[in-house]
Amino acid sequence: MKKKTILSILCCLAVLAVPPAFAKPLIYPVGTIRYDPAKTWNSYIVLSTQRTVKMVDRNGNLVKEWDNKSPDWSMPSKVLPNGCVMTHLYQALPTRQPNYTTIVILDWNGDIKRKFNKLERISNPQAPLEESGGEIWAARQHHDFQIEGMSTGYYAPNQQPDFEGKMLILAHQNVKNLQINTNPLEDDVIVIADKNENILWKWNASEHFDQFDFHEEALEKLRAFTVTGSKQDQGVDWLHLNSASWLGPNKWHDSGDDRFHPENIICSNRTSSHIFIIDHESGDIVWQVTPPFDNEDAALGPLAGIHHAHMIPRGLPGEGNILVFDNGGSSYANLYKSQDHCYSRVIEFDPVAKKKVWEFSGPTQGISETTSDNFFLSQFVSNAQRLPNGNTLICEGTSARIFEVTKPGEIVWEYISPYNSIKNGTTSYNYRAYAVPYEYVPQLPRPEEVAVVPPRKETILIPNIRGELPNYQPKN
Repeated sequence: MKKKTILSILCCLAVLAVPPAFAKPLIYPVGTIRYDPAKTWNSYIVLSTQRTVKMVDRNGNLVKEWDNKSPDWSMPSKVLPNGCVMTHLYQALPTRQPNYTTIVILDWNGDIKRKFNKLERISNPQAPLEESGGEIWAARQHHDFQIEGMSTGYYAPNQQPDFEGKMLILAHQNVKNLQINTNPLEDDVIVIADKNENILWKWNASEHFDQFDFHEEALEKLRAFTVTGSKQDQGVDWLHLNSASWLGPNKWHDSGDDRFHPENIICSNRTSSHIFIIDHESGDIVWQVTPPFDNEDAALGPLAGIHHAHMIPRGLPGEGNILVFDNGGSSYANLYKSQDHCYSRVIEFDPVAKKKVWEFSGPTQGISETTSDNFFLSQFVSNAQRLPNGNTLICEGTSARIFEVTKPGEIVWEYISPYNSIKNGTTSYNYRAYAVPYEYVPQLPRPEEVAVVPPRKETILIPNIRGELPNYQPKN
């Protein structure tokens, strides 16, 4: 699924109001296209797909589906121990961007073990199946949610989710804040609820606007930004948070740094590419990485359109460091021109020193910046997960390409999702993907792990690590 270099040139010129049209191959490989079981953290993979929550093995076989009664993306479904799944139920609300009414934990058979929707009452003409219409309760969840005991939503040896513990939900609420914009805001809100759906804690992003340290240059662009092009939508989705998770136990807090309290919450947003930590008591922002990356954060920039910033959980290689998917591009609202770069990166960094300790990108693999979009680029969605063997699982979401890389950058497993075809059948998206240990799913026998070697180069030309195609040499 080779992307066109011209796309990166256009994105750097910031003219991607609509996707450019360009020729595409008529044949795409899907499923597992390479697999070395000896080097891979063998596990299941749960996909954020449409219509059902899907889980595949490393050979690409569909091994389980949970029906969440939704035609929309499952954003982002997470498999928990004993074959349970945390996901949203029912279709998205008819709002500017997807808001889901109900967050649930489903058991193996699809029965509800727990739910949350008690954020607010709204009028919904497309009421869920369990309601007849009129006003309904809605969580208005978007992008992320967590369960206590599993801070990042993915597996770590020392984590055990508490099915009756606290639940964290990233949601929306409509508010007014003239300091940000005259238009009503679709504000990001984080709530923490107990098992009885009582809200224990709530945080509204707009109430902490002054703590984000926006430069005036950025504020002007933020207030004018609109995805739809309509003036009435300017600044409405002003921050666009896309991840929120507890930090969990970590060495920084053990050593006395209260900024990294295990119950503090780390977030990232797409519009300005801030990464920040919220104090779990006061709600204040106590740590952040901020654009335009011209001071102490310079070693981490440029970050653009980022997703899924989180602290690597205890028990995994790199524990305590921050892992983030740096999307790159400028098809959204990069607030500073210095943020633009036309390839994606996955970055791990020390949050105290604010220094990179690992990066996966085209340039780190010896590929020039001008052609790195062909190697690795996803301008929105996407995530990364640290695995127990030290490898990193990466979801290049806009290509529905999920792969596992070693620390030096060797791709040891690569999969193209065949699900979520968009309209013309040539494009698939996958919002996030998570690796799920076999022991989380005792209902299934351990799958056979069969190596997948790419086809012979005599029949299919396969780029090397630099994206260069070999010369075709037909054999007699």
